Amino acid sequence: MKKKLFAILLSIVMVAGLLPATALAAEPTVYDIWVDGVQVTSENKDNLFSGTVSYDPTTHTLSLNNATLDNDTMLDYGIKTTIPSTLKIRLTGTNSITRTDPGGGVGIYLNYSNSVEITGDGTLVINVIGKNYDGISTGADVKISDKARVIINSKGGLGIAGRMVEIDGATVNSTGLYAGIDAHWLKIINGADVTLKATQDGRNGAYIWKDQEGNGGDIELAASKVKATSHYPGLYAAGNLTVNGGEVNCTSTADSAIWTKGNILIKGGAKVTTDGKYPMGGNGSFTVEEAEIDAKNTNESNIPAISDECVPVIADGYHLNYAKAVDSEGTEIDLLSSGTQYFALYKNVHFITKAVYPVSFVVTPDGLTNVVVKVNGQEVTGSVSLEAGTYPVEVTADNCKAYTDNITITPDTATHTQTIAMTYLPADYTKVDEAIAKANALNKDAYTDFTAVETAINAVVRDKNITEQDEVDAMAKAIEDAMAALVEKPTEAPTATPTATPTAAPSASPTAAPTATPTVKPTATPSARPTAVPTATPTVKPTATPTPAPKADPNNPKTGSSNLPVVFGSAALVLSGGALAAVLIYKKKRHEK
Repeated sequence: MKKKLFAILLSIVMVAGLLPATALAAEPTVYDIWVDGVQVTSENKDNLFSGTVSYDPTTHTLSLNNATLDNDTMLDYGIKTTIPSTLKIRLTGTNSITRTDPGGGVGIYLNYSNSVEITGDGTLVINVIGKNYDGISTGADVKISDKARVIINSKGGLGIAGRMVEIDGATVNSTGLYAGIDAHWLKIINGADVTLKATQDGRNGAYIWKDQEGNGGDIELAASKVKATSHYPGLYAAGNLTVNGGEVNCTSTADSAIWTKGNILIKGGAKVTTDGKYPMGGNGSFTVEEAEIDAKNTNESNIPAISDECVPVIADGYHLNYAKAVDSEGTEIDLLSSGTQYFALYKNVHFITKAVYPVSFVVTPDGLTNVVVKVNGQEVTGSVSLEAGTYPVEVTADNCKAYTDNITITPDTATHTQTIAMTYLPADYTKVDEAIAKANALNKDAYTDFTAVETAINAVVRDKNITEQDEVDAMAKAIEDAMAALVEKPTEAPTATPTATPTAAPSASPTAAPTATPTVKPTATPSARPTAVPTATPTVKPTATPTPAPKADPNNPKTGSSNLPVVFGSAALVLSGGALAAVLIYKKKRHEK
């Protein structure tokens, strides 16, 4: 018995040894994702289609690198997945998915509960022609972001179908038979560039509708460029439409260019252009903050461009900067000057609104009177509403220099209060200058003390303004008072020069008549060299000198004239004077030696 058991076991071992090695190897892991009809496994995930496709099961990322998916022999999908997670598709280079079989084929198909995110800086072109087959189709969300560029042409279905479609900074050009995008929410943000188009009549470029629970239906466009063209409204929202910045251009070949069941809000400087056969608008409110709207109606009939049931209302804090319209006769009307701003009257309405900020002015210093503030030449009282920009400002006030400058207003609240510092006019120093001039004209040496005048002049301060005029006038008065208090020095009496009185010369009483003294002819008196001015020399009064009796002159005949005594007297005086002069000259000469 034991031998039998041993033989059986040995046979089993021998048989097992004859089996090929592959029969014992582990089976490859398969993933619920198919690329161009090929299921991805652990064996092929890194090298699909000559290395142009790879899959990372850890991050659920399918990478396309210049991949071409165009297997038309199978009625299948370009990319299909049922993984219980979001499929991420990363694009590098130029990639394409083509399904030309009329029987069907979706470019990218996901299970109803699976979302897809397309990223990268590459391009993906999807072309499908099957009836009712879409470019991208899911019951969940579709997000295209980064710098990805996706171009879809679905001739028999929808360009993109999903619950929430978000295009964030990417470029998307989606054309579908029924719609470029069909979803419950549409969000286009952050500089995205999106073109949507429906080719069938009665369809929309973007058809955004509520789900079965009544949620959604909203379109949000922010800082992006969007163009939508279709037979019916280019953009249709069962909820609300918000445009915050960017550019939106919508065209309807048979209806309204934009229509919403909810409210419309256009703001952030957005520019919205519409061209339709019927008025654009909606069933709710139409609020405009900062924006530019150019609504046209190309219908041959006289139909306004904006619905009179949804007239734009400019929100508080904004105002019309520009507004023109064209009526049914083709006449252009300036709505700003006409005062008629009911936009729903005209076939073409083009208006621009700008944010305005309440700007107030604080003029310093406190206590100024008759303050007048002008902005752009218009007088302002209290605050004024101004757009962002630069404005000339003029301010005047009593006793102040006129202020002229520019102010810059921005959305920053710090610029909404403008402080203007006025400068007082200078004080009048005329009286001070006059007093100083008067003081400078005085001879200070003629007064006992000139210090008070000089101190008052040195105390003058030249930087006083008109509000300090009293102080300046006090400076002038101080100088005047100091001059008025000056005391002149006393005048000294001149010292009299005494006149020397000579002693009387004794009278010579001749006992006998002197003999005649010959007349001495004096020599010429030498000129005295200038010396210091001598003090007054007392005049010596000579005593009478008896006139000597003249000798008889044989040459002069005697006459019996009675004038002889006079002649003799005169001669005696001449002789006596000459003698005195000779004496004085002699003395002077001796003094100079």
